[in-house]
Amino acid sequence: MRSRRSAIWLAVALLPAACSRGPVSIDISPKKAKIYGLERSQRLSARLLDKKGQPVDGTPSWSSSNAGIVQAEAGGRLVAKKAGKATVTATYEEITAQVPVEVVDVSAIEMSPPSLSLIGPPGTSVPVTVAVKDSSQKVVDLKPTFSSANPKVATVSDDGVITSVAPGSTTIVAKIGDLQGGCDVAVMLRTIARLELRPATAIARVGDSQHFAVIAYGPDGIAIPDVAASFRSSNPAVATVDAAGVAAGHKAGAATIRVELAGQWAEATLLVN
Repeated sequence: MRSRRSAIWLAVALLPAACSRGPVSIDISPKKAKIYGLERSQRLSARLLDKKGQPVDGTPSWSSSNAGIVQAEAGGRLVAKKAGKATVTATYEEITAQVPVEVVDVSAIEMSPPSLSLIGPPGTSVPVTVAVKDSSQKVVDLKPTFSSANPKVATVSDDGVITSVAPGSTTIVAKIGDLQGGCDVAVMLRTIARLELRPATAIARVGDSQHFAVIAYGPDGIAIPDVAASFRSSNPAVATVDAAGVAAGHKAGAATIRVELAGQWAEATLLVN
């Protein structure tokens, strides 16, 4: 009889300990998710926790408030389907936890020019033009982050301006989520004495484009073709110009296209009709 009472007492004593190991909450990581690109995926992880915050065994199920935007699969894998926002829920018995998820429709990052020769003294800077496009190839207003594969050769600013440091080559990368675009950069240190912009005068129709080529000359008068430079238009309402020297006509009028490199500059005229 005494041994029976001891067994009962032991069972009662162990009952709170056993109950304390039951899950009371679900900890999801990360706490919110953003997926860049349709049909791309991201994985959430979930831990079941007891009342002391210690992990316990168990596997939750996953669901999405809008499977048309993001699908939630077993194991916490999320698959982006359409731009928008949804809530993903992890459930274990009566316990739930939720995470907000946003899907951003972006399919490509295009850098112009895709490669360039950065010629001039150390500290010479030129910008690159970046176009972020969605799944329908429309340009979207998203700003990528920039990095240089070899900052000892060239660095890049937050707005995509590349600056030479030392001779060599590197790749400038623009990145949004897992998507990225690149521009190969070759740095050569030379003195630039003057610039020419060709053609000196050009005519384009509204909606058409005109490429302006910049030619640099060293102190010896020898031409240095295919240099990268900084372009700008005096009248962006009439015509804009990108980092590769391609001007686009927008409305009838005249614009001065100016190029600058290593303290030198040159100008050309674009007539749009």
